[in-house]
Amino acid sequence: MIYNFDSSQTGAPVLSGTAGALRALLKACLVDGFGAGAVATLTVSAGVATATYAGAHPFAPGRVAEISGATPAELNGKKIVTTTTGSSITFPAPGVPDGSATGTISSKAAAPGWLELFAGALTNVIALKPSVPEATGCVLRVDDTGTTTARMVGYESMDGISSGVGAYPSAVQQSGGVFWPKSDAASSAARPWRMFADERAFALWVAPSGAQIGHGVFFGFGDFISDKSGDAYGCYLPGGALAADVTTSSTAVGACLGYANAAAAASVYVPRAYTGVGGSQAARKSSAYAAAAAYSGLAGYSNQGIPYPNPADNSLRVSRLDLLIGSTGFRGRIPGIYHTPHVVGEAFVTGDLVAGSGEFAGRTLMALRCGPPGAAIANAGCVFVDLTGPWR
Repeated sequence: MIYNFDSSQTGAPVLSGTAGALRALLKACLVDGFGAGAVATLTVSAGVATATYAGAHPFAPGRVAEISGATPAELNGKKIVTTTTGSSITFPAPGVPDGSATGTISSKAAAPGWLELFAGALTNVIALKPSVPEATGCVLRVDDTGTTTARMVGYESMDGISSGVGAYPSAVQQSGGVFWPKSDAASSAARPWRMFADERAFALWVAPSGAQIGHGVFFGFGDFISDKSGDAYGCYLPGGALAADVTTSSTAVGACLGYANAAAAASVYVPRAYTGVGGSQAARKSSAYAAAAAYSGLAGYSNQGIPYPNPADNSLRVSRLDLLIGSTGFRGRIPGIYHTPHVVGEAFVTGDLVAGSGEFAGRTLMALRCGPPGAAIANAGCVFVDLTGPWR
């Protein structure tokens, strides 16, 4: 399943320039879920379940609801929402007899089931890892004791909230870890965010300057789709080298998932080389269309000035986002994220949905505007996230 969340959902955690705000967001979205509430009625007709609520709910089509307390038991568990109104949702219920469910029924925005390690060991610090057995087992440590930013370090494994082996970036590469944004101001003012996840990776878009800017910074963590079979170290972590890079700078954020640079590594790290030896490696991000260091969707990205839509067939072209390391070539690709060679201009705003065709038939992509946090929207590019999946 693909999970997607945003700051406008009922019950969503608030991201702000205060200590602990990002930690709470990550825990809610990845571990616990949020927006729990009572289901007033749950009925089934012709294989479709309809849940109604006395008030608002946190769901939209394509999001994952977790139902509990219902009889028949087949109605419980994680369900992909198909339609919504202001007070109801529907989801598939194949094989469930028509009628009304009984019990004390509740629902919440489901989480992908990541694990919190060493819970409560250190205030405003959290360690997170995927729970599925096929994951690499790498751990993300989040130090959210600051206000406008948090510090992030990946580990091959951890034995305590402040101790582990195989840190990436290493202390030499980036002492204290890379920076992720929360807000451009140390205040309780809310900032827009969007998160996308599967059971092994997630990506978080944040607009540190507020909703009126229209674009944000896009980072992530987790297992990439490796070009090496059985890659035990196929996990990535991007982030800024300085706090200002990700909160107020008017220059490009090289580590942003909306930015490509085939020529130079830019604050993206993996734990080891594909050989399995050595320590933290700096990676580059690029795509098949990228010809220069630039944001996807801007004129400099492909150096071809390709208009959107493509005149010959009215299409939107996208390409996967690859990871390359030094002179060793391609290591893999970042799941669910796509760049475009088109000069999109104002064709898309963050949150726009695109119905896929061709090899993307049956999938829905969401547009995200990505750019320097202190710059105007004209300097922001556009990336696309697969909301349907699977990513791998």
